[in-house]
Amino acid sequence: MKSPWPYLFAVLLTTPADAQPLKTILTCPLAGHSKVSLLAEPAEDGHRLFIKLDGNTHIAFTDMPQEDFIGRIVLAKCVSSTLMFALEYGSPYMKGVVLRKNPITHSVEKINFAEKALPRWLYLGPLQMRLVMPNEGYEVPTKLLLYDYVAGKGQAETAVGIDTLPETRGFKVLHLERRSYN
Repeated sequence: MKSPWPYLFAVLLTTPADAQPLKTILTCPLAGHSKVSLLAEPAEDGHRLFIKLDGNTHIAFTDMPQEDFIGRIVLAKCVSSTLMFALEYGSPYMKGVVLRKNPITHSVEKINFAEKALPRWLYLGPLQMRLVMPNEGYEVPTKLLLYDYVAGKGQAETAVGIDTLPETRGFKVLHLERRSYN
């Protein structure tokens, strides 16, 4: 996986001097007694999101760091030592992240997603995370979309279409509310 740091430095160097101060949206406890905060900078069409983790602040969407995602926050919540957030950046699409520290290795694990629907189920296992959402875009002929993260391998390139929920054995399964932020 390519390091996002060169892009992060470019963003910091190109941030205008008149940029608004960052506002803390929420802070979540993570495994290993650490915390992560979701921060927002007001922008003309919504907010630009940042994450503060282990004393370092960086852009929220490191999967596409060259993009400047600004939009309306539609999801921001802490669930089971995990931070989840999403931004509506161009109707009807939402871009979001699920972030945790692995309970065994304490390494940071992230699922990045961009879909028309918000996540409905989060599967948390000791070496794997899964995120499931309704397939509202119908780009594939299935009922659900599955994003998968495996420790040591990272996130699968894209979501996989599925028709039934994945096996629950070995996972703590959380049913998520539809809307979680106003």
